[in-house]
Amino acid sequence: MAVGRQTVLVWILALALGIVPVFAVSAQRSPDGTVASETPRQKIIIRVDGASCPFCAFGLEKRIGRLDGVADVQLEMKEGKVIVTLEKGATVSEAALRQAVDEAGFTARAILYPKTK
Repeated sequence: MAVGRQTVLVWILALALGIVPVFAVSAQRSPDGTVASETPRQKIIIRVDGASCPFCAFGLEKRIGRLDGVADVQLEMKEGKVIVTLEKGATVSEAALRQAVDEAGFTARAILYPKTK
């Protein structure tokens, strides 16, 4: 039972950290649909449907995190969004992101590329 309690505490901590504001940075889209990171902290936001269960959401984070060029993945279940951070100079295609979301059993409603003001 201690393992279950520890797992719940880890999820609560992960969700609490997900509330931290996301700072947008600029990105460049290339003709082939990939996004090149201009800074070490380039973010991509994926709006997803159905991410309400922490266990299922963990699978979504793992699928996206396995993509080449992905440095970090954060899930904000309450808002239904996944925040993907690319490594500096990395690219990732929308098709690869959508496929990872689909394989995890979710639907990607939108993929957003925030820009710096």
